[in-house]
Amino acid sequence: MVRIHVVRASRLLLGAGIAVLLAVVLWLAGRALLGGEETGESPRMDRNVYVGAETEAAFVSASAVFALPKEITVQATPEKADKPARVLIYHTHTHEAYKKTAQDSYVETAVSRTKDNGHNVVRVGEALAELLTERGFTVIHDETDHEQNALGTAYERSLKTAQSYVGDVDVFIDLHRDAYSKNGSGNPFCVEIDGVKTARLMFLVGNGKGFDEKPYYAENYGLATRLTHRINEAHEGLCRPVMVKDGRYNQNVSTRALLVEVGHNENSLEQALAALPYLADALRDVLLTEGAA
Repeated sequence: MVRIHVVRASRLLLGAGIAVLLAVVLWLAGRALLGGEETGESPRMDRNVYVGAETEAAFVSASAVFALPKEITVQATPEKADKPARVLIYHTHTHEAYKKTAQDSYVETAVSRTKDNGHNVVRVGEALAELLTERGFTVIHDETDHEQNALGTAYERSLKTAQSYVGDVDVFIDLHRDAYSKNGSGNPFCVEIDGVKTARLMFLVGNGKGFDEKPYYAENYGLATRLTHRINEAHEGLCRPVMVKDGRYNQNVSTRALLVEVGHNENSLEQALAALPYLADALRDVLLTEGAA
């Protein structure tokens, strides 16, 4: 008989405890509905955890638009969430130059190469930087000499330069001059636009072969393809088809890492400069107007 009474008493105590707990929960819920704590602030989560719907949406938008590698921290600010407007221009093969002319004569360090930045691809990069700035981009033009008389290791040095800007820019442009010189049928080295001889453009994308850390091949190939299409919409044949090659070409630093070749060694500097407005327009249209993903 005693055992039965103890069990019944325990059940009564348990029921009373549940009732008290339920009453406390209901009381706290009622206070929350009536306005929160005595300070008068509405109830909210810790600010260090909860960023709010608008800020959270901006962060998701920024991540989708920039699609940068995981190691890159994207600042989710409304001003930069939808416009990849910060551009780095640099040159792995800094000494690449163009065909000598009466208007463009220089001292060669090798065939069609010079350290004189007024006559090599650095001059072309300077002009592109000016055109992109006019079109609304913020541009950094890094003139570091990555060749340093050791062409075979230039990419090792230019990768360090590109990596030093990770997080500070949205688009990486390694600007080159192609060494291709064959002017056979179907491969003109320039096109004529409104009477002006203009060097052809081309984007090169690395497939990552030979490297453990792979480039963002699909993303960069997609961007190069869109830019090629836009340039050829402005003038058919101005941009050659995207070239895919074994290697990485620093395209492991970002999903927007471009290698663009402006003309080749049979073009003059004047012809190379003539192509730049079309390149700048395409970059504006694809990156700023469309907000490339």
